[in-house]
Amino acid sequence: MKSFKLVVKYLPVFLVLLVFSSCGVNPEKSGQLLDQGVDYYYHGQYKKAVALFKEALDADDENFEAWFWMGNYFENIRDHIRAIECYTKAIELNRNYADAFANRAKAKKNNRDNAGACADWKMAAKLGKANLHDDLEWCKRNGIK
Repeated sequence: MKSFKLVVKYLPVFLVLLVFSSCGVNPEKSGQLLDQGVDYYYHGQYKKAVALFKEALDADDENFEAWFWMGNYFENIRDHIRAIECYTKAIELNRNYADAFANRAKAKKNNRDNAGACADWKMAAKLGKANLHDDLEWCKRNGIK
């Protein structure tokens, strides 16, 4: 009888802990959702992809790759401001993410921030991103340092 009283006494505490432990950050789930979203993205199913990217961020809002792919989605629909915001978040989470710098540069150029674009292309190149020769030459031709 004593053990039954203990169970009844501590059951609510246990249940609360169980609920809160299932609501935390879940990087593994986030990664799986991201992978599924990228697959949809590559197959041109952008609405399904972006829904999965959002779910990935709900599972782990520090998933810098999910922020990167959200940026790709917004750039694809020509929402340059939101794309820049997503790429910036990816960069804040991973300062060495050359692809995010390169893609943010494209979004900045499309948003007529040429100086910002050139600064990002230079950083992407510094971090080892290949195939930026034409972009960096464009900056030189236009006198942007």
